[in-house]
Amino acid sequence: MANDVEGMVKDTYTEDALLFNAFPFMETPPPNIIQGHAALIDAFKSYLAYQGAINVISLYNFLDSDDAISFQATFSTANTGTWAAGDCWLMREGKIYHHIGFAHQLIKP
Repeated sequence: MANDVEGMVKDTYTEDALLFNAFPFMETPPPNIIQGHAALIDAFKSYLAYQGAINVISLYNFLDSDDAISFQATFSTANTGTWAAGDCWLMREGKIYHHIGFAHQLIKP
């Protein structure tokens, strides 16, 4: 929400982090593998531009442990409609080193 993508990536992802992405916002169709801070910053900026303002409808099936966090959510945006999404973050020394993200569009705008 602060729109500080660079700070968010550097604060929460390891430098060698991998994002296994299944959202359809990149130049190549999913699935995509994105690695490292610079590529993650570019990908998240592209994602935010693609979606626009995000309104979280519900957050559920939240699970956390010392080395993993996962959850599912539904959200809507004016740009792309309503989605069901899920994320799994594998953690190393308090930062994400593997991020698996997927989504299914429920309603088009």
